[in-house]
Amino acid sequence: MKNKILVVDDEPNIREMIKDSLELADYTVVMAANGKEALGKIYSEVPDLILLDVRMPEMGGYEVCQKIRDDLLLRNLPIIMLTAQGEERDELMGLSKGADDYLVKPFRTALLLARIEMVLRRTMENMDSNPLTHLPGNNAIIKNIEERIHSQNSFAVIYMDLNKFKAFNDYYGFVRGDGLIKATEKVIIDTFRDLGNSEDFLGHIGGDDFIAITSIDKIEITCKQIIKDFDAMVPALYNEEDRKKGYIIIQDRRGKKRKFPFVSIAIAVVTNENKKITHSAKVSAVAMELKKFVKKQNKSAFIIDRRKK
Repeated sequence: MKNKILVVDDEPNIREMIKDSLELADYTVVMAANGKEALGKIYSEVPDLILLDVRMPEMGGYEVCQKIRDDLLLRNLPIIMLTAQGEERDELMGLSKGADDYLVKPFRTALLLARIEMVLRRTMENMDSNPLTHLPGNNAIIKNIEERIHSQNSFAVIYMDLNKFKAFNDYYGFVRGDGLIKATEKVIIDTFRDLGNSEDFLGHIGGDDFIAITSIDKIEITCKQIIKDFDAMVPALYNEEDRKKGYIIIQDRRGKKRKFPFVSIAIAVVTNENKKITHSAKVSAVAMELKKFVKKQNKSAFIIDRRKK
């Protein structure tokens, strides 16, 4: 899958020049003419990297960079800032706002491409991110859970996975399956952006398994919203004929045809509210136990571990 780059510059000629160079290097390119347009494109297009001009009307690059770094779900998005000014204070300002790198215009195409490749590679290595969703992966997830445990503050770990995903993937193919994973990611991200805390953590374990770490007071409101939005979103991912039936039919290994209802989401929540948790392995073990129970309901549902042992 091609990496997508958002080019933000108020000069049309520069945008087009960069676009042509990036497309020749096999990148997908999205463009914005100012900071406000850029913020809208970030949420709708979800780029892998931003090339961000410093001096723009309406909202400058420094302000856009700061807003991205202040956003729970965008804070790890890599940014390379572009400017016609080569003074050291401009570079320091950009880096202080959280930019990953800095290029002075005019620049050579070969240098731009090298910097982009370097920043993308470094970001992937640092985040241990999932290649499909770019959410932090297993190493980052474990590290975050361990940090919460050692902080001795209360927390909730929300494990989410999909019921009947394999059937959907087998029936429609992996491209449609990836689309379902991305749609699920969007539901989760939108929910925590609207209802979560600034210090919440979202991760993608792999496949159809996601995780969120939040405060205990956010458990029910976020779980209910995820289920509501997921169930509303899913039917549109099925073909019209299957949508009308409410199921798909798949032939199993023995040649027997089986009906599979629409994909649903199963959510298991582990907290340290009633019992002490000393290791991330304990969180995982409890979550796996809970998931077995909640998945038996064959519909979107969540369960919270309230046991004291």
